[in-house]
Amino acid sequence: MQNTLRLLIKLQEIEKRVTALAKEKARAPVQIAVMQEEESKAEGRLAEKEEMHKSAQRLRKELEREVEDLEGRKSKSKLRLLEVKSNKEYQATLKEIDDIEDLIRKREDQIIEQMEVAESLANEIREHQRLLSEAHRRLEQEGAQLEKEAAEADTLIASLEEEKERLKPQIPAEMWQKYQLLSANRGGVALAPVNQATCQVCHMNLPPQLFIDLQKNEKMMHCPNCQRIIYWVGHEAYRQSSQVPGEPE
Repeated sequence: MQNTLRLLIKLQEIEKRVTALAKEKARAPVQIAVMQEEESKAEGRLAEKEEMHKSAQRLRKELEREVEDLEGRKSKSKLRLLEVKSNKEYQATLKEIDDIEDLIRKREDQIIEQMEVAESLANEIREHQRLLSEAHRRLEQEGAQLEKEAAEADTLIASLEEEKERLKPQIPAEMWQKYQLLSANRGGVALAPVNQATCQVCHMNLPPQLFIDLQKNEKMMHCPNCQRIIYWVGHEAYRQSSQVPGEPE
């Protein structure tokens, strides 16, 4: 009985470790996908700022060309002042020059405004470049680590499954069937350790005589509340059985 119980404890610990490793492995692609999404968003924000910067520069050049055209028109108007014959035409030409100069000032103000916008955007671009670089570095380094850990989990799971298959033939068929039934109906936990007269799975106290009998370790016993197979943690053989390869201490 003691050897069978020891094997069942070992088997259950292996299955628990395999389940934990499978969950850890499943998280890897999810975390990598999150980092890829962060990198993609960083790329999008950078591209948006770069396009805004280009637009500001294009608008500035257009304004500068317009100022050049206005300066040319102003020069022609000033030359025309030397040719006008009447005072009315002279005043009209002066007003035209004033209007052109007013428009030039407005365009120059707009040029300064676009220069300031471009400078601000250039600073934002540098910051977004830094954020993109950080996102790329994180994906490259942490992603590689996650993939490595997933591969290691695969290797360990394979090793544990081999150990599990090695243990199965050593367990009596009747106990193996009982173990499978309890495991299926009790959330994958067929056996429960007992410490200080308390079932460590359902947390119910055992009757005093039942706990005394359990410590004698003479027969297979069940928790009267959750019906799981119980064992006393004070027994050295069962403490050793709870250790499995690859389990963190």
